[in-house]
Amino acid sequence: MENNQSNQGSANHEESKGHSVMDQIKKVKSNIENFAKEANISQLQDSVKSVVKEAQKDFSKLVHKDLSDVKKKFEKEKAQIEKTLKSVMNKEMMHAKKFISAQKKEIAGLQSKLEKLVASKKKSSVPKKAAKKVVKKAAKKASKKK
Repeated sequence: MENNQSNQGSANHEESKGHSVMDQIKKVKSNIENFAKEANISQLQDSVKSVVKEAQKDFSKLVHKDLSDVKKKFEKEKAQIEKTLKSVMNKEMMHAKKFISAQKKEIAGLQSKLEKLVASKKKSSVPKKAAKKVVKKAAKKASKKK
């Protein structure tokens, strides 16, 4: 039994030495992995930065291209709208001119009718006025004779 215990004690001692060596190997392995990860991280950071810069350049090119395309489309549509607006405005101006011309003709016709009526009223009223004047003159002469 003693022999058995001493064998176990030495086995435990060897196992503890084995564990400590294994622990040290694990530590070294983790240190190496961490170092490798850190080295890869800086490389990865550099590659990500370069990819981001390239993406920004590509995006800028696309935006400028799209922006110029949008500007061209905007100018084209603006010209088309101005053309349509000018056409509509010219049509409306023609309609307004025709309306004004028709109204002028109607006013001129009404004016001539009014002038004829005024002239005929003057002619018919002139004899009445003349008759009244003749009567007044005769009345004055008669009153002077008296």
